[in-house]
Amino acid sequence: MTNTDAILAIASGELPAAGVDCLLIGGFAVNHYGYTRNTLDVDLMIAAEKLDAVRKIMTEAGFTNIVVQENVAFFSGPDSAPRVDFLRVDADTMRKLLAGAVDVLIRGHHLKVPALKDLIAMKIFALSQDTARRLGKDLPDIAWLTVLHDLDLAADIRPLCDRFGTGKIYELVRKQVEALRAP
Repeated sequence: MTNTDAILAIASGELPAAGVDCLLIGGFAVNHYGYTRNTLDVDLMIAAEKLDAVRKIMTEAGFTNIVVQENVAFFSGPDSAPRVDFLRVDADTMRKLLAGAVDVLIRGHHLKVPALKDLIAMKIFALSQDTARRLGKDLPDIAWLTVLHDLDLAADIRPLCDRFGTGKIYELVRKQVEALRAP
């Protein structure tokens, strides 16, 4: 079993069995929605107060907790990549995201991914927090998901940018989407 399969097995089995709800986010979620890109890690979202349970489960599975930062905990696998990142949010945010989550089957594992617009909102927020570092990954994700799902810039994307990003982020997204939609 690869580390990716081990991580997905933990996310679909051991974490829920221990009362830890999680969402598969990042590249795997983007891929689920039809924009295929490589990803070097597995990103999961959990309620912040569940971190101790996650650390116990991951350590028992042979993963090493590399570092814990304010909103994320990083784990490395027993033998090789990928790394697994647990992004932490407050319980209320997690409940709201889970309410709209989509059940998916990824590599034989039953998981949940955020609703499309919730995923895009996460990407907009990340892009607004560190535009220079996130530009090459999050901007194409947002733009391609917008195009592939025929989302309207004014009705769908602008409100997300107003709430989770900035006007500057909206303009970056708008230009990228218009370029992709151009004949």
